Amino acid sequence: MVMDALGSGLFLPFSLLYFHHAGGLTLTEAGLGLSIAMLAAVPAPLLAGVLIDRAGAKRITVLSNTARVVGFLGYLLVHDLAALVAVALLVVVSDRLFWAAHPALVAEIAGPGSRDRRFGFATALRCAGLGAGALLAGLAVTDLGVAGYRTLAVANATSSAIAGLLISRVQVRSGAAGRVATPTAGPGGFRVVLADRPFCGVVASNLVFGIARTMILVGLPVYTVQVLNAPAWPAGALYATYTACIALGQTSMVRRLERHRRTRALLLAAALWAGSFLLLAAAPLLPRTLVVAFLLAVTGLYTTAVMAHAGVIDALVVDAAPDRLRGRYVAVSHLSWAAANAAAPGLFALLLAWQPSLPWLALTVLLVLALVGVWRLEPRLGRAAVRLPAAAAT
Repeated sequence: MVMDALGSGLFLPFSLLYFHHAGGLTLTEAGLGLSIAMLAAVPAPLLAGVLIDRAGAKRITVLSNTARVVGFLGYLLVHDLAALVAVALLVVVSDRLFWAAHPALVAEIAGPGSRDRRFGFATALRCAGLGAGALLAGLAVTDLGVAGYRTLAVANATSSAIAGLLISRVQVRSGAAGRVATPTAGPGGFRVVLADRPFCGVVASNLVFGIARTMILVGLPVYTVQVLNAPAWPAGALYATYTACIALGQTSMVRRLERHRRTRALLLAAALWAGSFLLLAAAPLLPRTLVVAFLLAVTGLYTTAVMAHAGVIDALVVDAAPDRLRGRYVAVSHLSWAAANAAAPGLFALLLAWQPSLPWLALTVLLVLALVGVWRLEPRLGRAAVRLPAAAAT
């Protein structure tokens, strides 16, 4: 996780600029190509679910890292829009495979009762790696120019290769890797998942939560600079604060949540997000001298919501699934993340162009609806999904 996140932190913040400076594309072409690839890859988690249930999460994780190595090296050859879409599609599909297989792999390694802490620790490590990678990337681009951008692509490919090699050496529980498909886990397996209405309700709510979690990257920097007329540096400082808080505080948050129902943690996250977005909608009313301090406080509230959500959602999903269909359950859940990542930039830009505070107000309404939905679904979810067994909680 550390190697993967370090590579992502190196490349992701500068991806648009990479294709502009190193690939010779306009920023509009670069953004369009990446958006087309992301939208085309939205159904990829469904393929991942079938592959995970048939071949095991470990094999799919190694396969996805191998594909990412090819994709990131392929970025060195991208100099037009068609090539960008083709190579980016390979990278995005492999990302979807990786993030669908990751929760299933953690579940196989950890077993019931310790999954919340494992997922929380992985989240903390990822944020630490992203922050370190972003810092190193800024230094490389500043000192090396176009050669620095190409170095970022090679470094990201290298990190994926190392991550794949490390994962190939991971030991999983006997029989967890390389499962053979059974009639229950065959093509009709997705019908079983879709018939689980409470679980599908959680996935629908998680679409809103996924959009909320994307806003720190998609919406807040634009809002800070263009609407609040703040200098550019607070946007970077806010993201650094966000990643540092999660890296340092996620595991503590998970421990605090262990005695409570996982659905209550989701309710807490929804309430905190709604509150932070309402505050952002009111930010233009503040004197300019208070804006930066205000944004730091709101980022703290927002980050607490992210930690509450990240601390339970993956464990809830894998514990809601029968072992034979875990890959498909995780895949359907990951569809909400894929759809959120694809929808958030366009939704934010559209609402912002209409009225500056509208994105935050619309998200607040959606989060209240998601909160009510999770609260009504709680009695219908299985005990294993809702909370840890009593012995583990103590």
